[in-house]
Amino acid sequence: MIIKEKIIFLALLPVLIGTLVIGMKTQETKKKSTGEFLKDIESVTEKAKAKKKAAKDSWDIDGLKKQETMDDYLALAERDIFSRPVSEVKEETKGDIIPLREEPKKPLFVYKGRMTLGARVIVIIEDQNTGKSFSVKEGDSAGEFIVVSIGDKEVLLRKNSGEEIVISTAKEEKKEEKEKTAEDTKGLNEKK
Repeated sequence: MIIKEKIIFLALLPVLIGTLVIGMKTQETKKKSTGEFLKDIESVTEKAKAKKKAAKDSWDIDGLKKQETMDDYLALAERDIFSRPVSEVKEETKGDIIPLREEPKKPLFVYKGRMTLGARVIVIIEDQNTGKSFSVKEGDSAGEFIVVSIGDKEVLLRKNSGEEIVISTAKEEKKEEKEKTAEDTKGLNEKK
């Protein structure tokens, strides 16, 4: 058994020696490359310092320290609307004044249709001024208005200020009448 161990030891001994030699060579190469890298960093730092010094030398510190006066800015002073004498200011008339925005139009709601989901009734209304459509139930808001009630013949909307709008559901009634008339006409045509 001891002989086998000696044979294995002797076989592994060159591997150990090779590993040590390779490790030492790698360390030397690493030291060389690290030294070169540090030299490169130092040279770049020196170049940066030289550029900074050259830029600093070109600065006009005396020009910056000079006290500025209004004469240096005559062109700006001529264009300044606040430095003009009162005699130069033009008198404005009411005709010159242009309103910035128009007063908002009052909403003109039109009834578009009705949906019934169980016990809940939802109506579709459209603001004719903005073109926005709203699907609302009682308590919902349509723009600045809140739906107070939905009846068979009208929908009542109220603004926070108290203004109320009543929207007629006449469109729905006309539609139902047209459908009845169409059915009656069909029935008469079929009998003939």
